[in-house]
Amino acid sequence: MNIIKQILVKWSLPLSKFVRSGWAMLFPIWYGSYVYMKVNYKKVNLKDPKEYSEKVHWLKIYSDTTQWTRLADKYKVREYVTQCGLEHILGRLHGVWERAEDIDFSKLPDKFVLKTNQGYGRNLLVMDKSQLDIDHTRRLLNKWVKERVGLLSFEPHYWNIERRIIAEEFLEDHSDGGISSSLIDYKFFCFHGEPEIVVIMYDRQNKTVGPEVEKKGPKVKDMAFDLDWTPRQDIFRNMDQREDFVLIPKPKHLDDMIKVCRILSKSFPQVRVDLYEVNHKIYFGELTFTSGGGGEIFTPEYYLDLGNKIDLSRVKRRIKRLI
Repeated sequence: MNIIKQILVKWSLPLSKFVRSGWAMLFPIWYGSYVYMKVNYKKVNLKDPKEYSEKVHWLKIYSDTTQWTRLADKYKVREYVTQCGLEHILGRLHGVWERAEDIDFSKLPDKFVLKTNQGYGRNLLVMDKSQLDIDHTRRLLNKWVKERVGLLSFEPHYWNIERRIIAEEFLEDHSDGGISSSLIDYKFFCFHGEPEIVVIMYDRQNKTVGPEVEKKGPKVKDMAFDLDWTPRQDIFRNMDQREDFVLIPKPKHLDDMIKVCRILSKSFPQVRVDLYEVNHKIYFGELTFTSGGGGEIFTPEYYLDLGNKIDLSRVKRRIKRLI
C-alpha cells in the first residue's frame, strides 16, 4: 500500500501538469476561466468585462498577443527599446547563450547579473565572481532555461518565448541614502500610452553571490504613488495586513520616466513599464502584460477605475484559436 501511495505521489504532479497544459492549449477559454476563479475566487465576466483584471484576462484569450511574447522576452525587448529611440536607458549586455556550458565566465566582469529571459524569479546577482561556484551556477541556469513557463498560470505569451540565458550589467545605486537594500523598482501601469499609477518595490528579495553567498534579503516591500508623487496606499487590497513602509522620495527624473513610459506603452491597451533610477540615471527593467500573474492586488473600486481606461474596441483580435 505504501509503495502504491509513493508512486501516486511521485506521478500525480507531472500528470496534473500534463493534463492542465493540454487543457490550456485546446480549451483556452475554459482553462483561463478556471485559473481566474482559482486565483481571484470569483467568476470572470468575458462577455462584458468591466474591471482591470477581467479586461487583461479577456486580452489574453481574444487579442493578438504576438507582441506580448516578443516584448516579455527580457532579451528581445532590448531591440524594441532601441527601436523606440531609448537605447540609452538599457543596461550593458555582457552575453546571451542557449546553454550554461557555453558561458565563458573568464570574460565576464567581477560583478554581473545572470538571468533567463522568460518568466520571473530567475535572477542571480553576482557581486563577486571569485566566490561563484561555477558548476552549481551552470546547473541552476540549465534548470531555469529548460523551464517553459506561462501555460499553467495562463500567461500564454510566455510559453512561446525562445529561452535564453543572459548576463547583464550589475547596477548599484549610491544615491538613495540607504533607503532600500535593493534597487528601487518603479512599476508604471499604463493605458493606451498614458501612465496612471506607479507601484514601487524596495528591499527586494534577491539571490546573491558575493560576500554573503546566496543569502536572501528581506521580504519585498511596496508603495503606490500617483504621478504627482502623492502616496496612494488606499488603493491596495488588505491594507491592514501590510507592513510599515518607508516614504520613498520622489525620483529625480520622474518626469523623464513618465515620458519613457508614454513612448514604450503607446501601442498597447495596457502594459506595465518597469524602470529604475540608478545614480540619477534612468534604466529600463521590463515590460509586463499580466501584472501579478492575474492576481488582484488593488481594491475592487480601483480595479474598476483602471478597467475603464482600457478600450477593448481598439484591440486587434487573435486569429488563431489555439494557444
